[in-house]
Amino acid sequence: MKTKHFLKPLLFLFISVTLLSSCSSDSNSSSSGDTSLLFDKWWYDTNNFTADLFFHADGTYEQKIVFSGTTFANTGTWVWVSESQKIMKISYSTGPNAVTEAWFKFSNIQQRSFTIKQSIDGGATYSEDVNYSDTDN
Repeated sequence: MKTKHFLKPLLFLFISVTLLSSCSSDSNSSSSGDTSLLFDKWWYDTNNFTADLFFHADGTYEQKIVFSGTTFANTGTWVWVSESQKIMKISYSTGPNAVTEAWFKFSNIQQRSFTIKQSIDGGATYSEDVNYSDTDN
């Protein structure tokens, strides 16, 4: 039982640090890419640090991360705040999240990769770029 009580604060810290690390103001607009390429497949952080992401075309969302041999999963929904600027809002409905909403700003969307910045303050500040690929390499 001590392990469960230890993992909750550790998971909260890990998720918070992941989302908040390197936050900075961002005034850049979106860049090229067809947003339909994002849907219906798993995406993996190329540095294997943040959660794996899955955007279903029906507006549902999944993420998972493996930490110390344990998989933590979240589900929710997504909507475009501005598809032209490639800004998506995620609302989490299940999982061990420290936050209930996040904003993703996509760039460099390709068939097999994209770059994302994350915000938890309504898009006022965004994290540094995180690169994703559709293969787990």
